[in-house]
Amino acid sequence: MRAAAAAAVFSLMLPAAAHAAPRRPLESAVVGLGVTYQGWDQDRPWVKRPPQFRQALAVVVDGPLLLTTAQMVADATLLEAEKLGLATRVPARIVRIDPQIDLALVTVDAPGFFDGLVPSRLAAALPTDGSVTSVRWKSRQLEVSTSRVSRVEVQASALRSVEHLFLLATTDMQGGGWSEPVFAGDRLVGLTVSQEEQQARVLPAEIIAGFLAMARAPGEYAGFAELGFRWQVNEDPALAAYLGMSGAPRGVLVTTVARGGSGCGVLHERDILMTLDGHDIDASGYYDHPRYGLIRFTNIPSEGHRAGEALPAEVWRDGRRVRIDLTLRPARSEADLVPDRRPDNLPAYAVLGGFVFRELDGPYLRSWGNDWRKVAPLQLQVWTWLFADDASPDRRRVIVLSSVLPHAYNLGYHSVSDLIVRTINGRPVDTISAVIEAFAHPEGGYHRIGLLPGGPLTEVILDVATFAEANTEIGAGYRVTERLRGEAPLPDLGPACSSVAP
Repeated sequence: MRAAAAAAVFSLMLPAAAHAAPRRPLESAVVGLGVTYQGWDQDRPWVKRPPQFRQALAVVVDGPLLLTTAQMVADATLLEAEKLGLATRVPARIVRIDPQIDLALVTVDAPGFFDGLVPSRLAAALPTDGSVTSVRWKSRQLEVSTSRVSRVEVQASALRSVEHLFLLATTDMQGGGWSEPVFAGDRLVGLTVSQEEQQARVLPAEIIAGFLAMARAPGEYAGFAELGFRWQVNEDPALAAYLGMSGAPRGVLVTTVARGGSGCGVLHERDILMTLDGHDIDASGYYDHPRYGLIRFTNIPSEGHRAGEALPAEVWRDGRRVRIDLTLRPARSEADLVPDRRPDNLPAYAVLGGFVFRELDGPYLRSWGNDWRKVAPLQLQVWTWLFADDASPDRRRVIVLSSVLPHAYNLGYHSVSDLIVRTINGRPVDTISAVIEAFAHPEGGYHRIGLLPGGPLTEVILDVATFAEANTEIGAGYRVTERLRGEAPLPDLGPACSSVAP
């Protein structure tokens, strides 16, 4: 395949008269992005990491604008664009970003930059078989590689809050996942958002079209929606019969309705969702898509819809079919118990007695690298996968004792790390502000930190008399420039959702 890729690159350099120049649309539609970025040190959240650089890609769309993925421009301190064949980069800037769906629009103000560039036309639908063309820059050259379509599948977006179609393709391109444009002929199929070994995950043109339409619409950006409820399959005939359904089981069982989600106030626990937007849902949670066949029903809210729209639905409730309207509400990862992003990008933390307290969130989990799902501490993963969207007025965040700055004051606890904090001085803590407040109320000359059972410790006891002195010495010794940083105002969760009793 390397020979084929090399031949494709060579064909780009042939004179136009030699053939019909089928690669020309790709050459004039792909732009390089140089991204200088600087994120916070997740282990020492009072300092930033050294600036780093990544090379990303963007594709030209009508505007003219440059389309790339949100993750490629995250934490950017300097954004530069470059055209094929030119050795200079020019400053660029973000004009719209949607981290929930992982897309961003970039523009360049330098006169003449868009001269000679041609906006890509979006494919009307994803290919279900055959091959597609992946494009990227490598060593200032345009590398073109043929990728084979594996399947179309509904998966969660980068921040987990939205589910939609992805194209999965087998590629010979090494080390992809940097927003490489993927084409079928001269039509843009999507952007690669990740690649594991030889399988690339492509964010599809259908989602891109929705993003562009919302970005160009007047007024506030509507955004994509999340369902906002948990469900389970309804494949057990006994369960269906218990809920009063005769015949073969159909639909999915609603188990939990989240505050602020699309189902809040409309869906009830123990409802069986049977149809959504006119599509019948089977007992496994699939519906028959007119092009892609059986796919997960969680794709429906993102396909041609946006937050604010109402989708008709039918549920089985109290032994009968009931028609409802499900008003789509925007995805808000920042409202989750374990948010995958922070709107202000500043990690909240407290360094008290040498113990570093922080919130459990996506940036912290990703500090274990791309394989964090395999190597991050199990306790943190359990809370992320099972309880991430279980925020309530009484529990807004998960507090982690992330590490200890060794000092004589905290002797015996130097190796403690990544344990979930339940209480401090008998007070439940669910925000950094609550942590700081709890330390203002010691118990009988001691600070008592209660930890979630299952770890190496369940409690930490600290002396109050030497606490302030230790804070001063530890702050100076470890150059902690700011011992406390409270959280940004937390999003409103909305009213409680009505539900039936279990």
